[in-house]
Amino acid sequence: MNTNNPPPKSIQMNDLLKAWVVLVALTLLGYGLSLFSSELLVYVGPLIIAALILFKARIILTRYLGLTRCPAWLSMLSSMIFALTMICAVLLTFVSAGGTQ
Repeated sequence: MNTNNPPPKSIQMNDLLKAWVVLVALTLLGYGLSLFSSELLVYVGPLIIAALILFKARIILTRYLGLTRCPAWLSMLSSMIFALTMICAVLLTFVSAGGTQ
């Protein structure tokens, strides 16, 4: 018996559907967060949005692009996305905080 058989398409579609539902939920969470206005969200909001971006990027890299088979690429792309997202979040936090003073 060959153990290298790919999983049936229905299993792959179920995984993609679950990933899509999680991506939509994270998007709605980010949108819902943008509707609130508070002093705390000025400082923490960009970091929360950055975390949502990182979760979504990781889901896309692993589920849709299948980079679980290439751990080096997954690690490199995840690290680059993390670094860029954190730089943007920190800059946005400083810009937002500067506008409220």
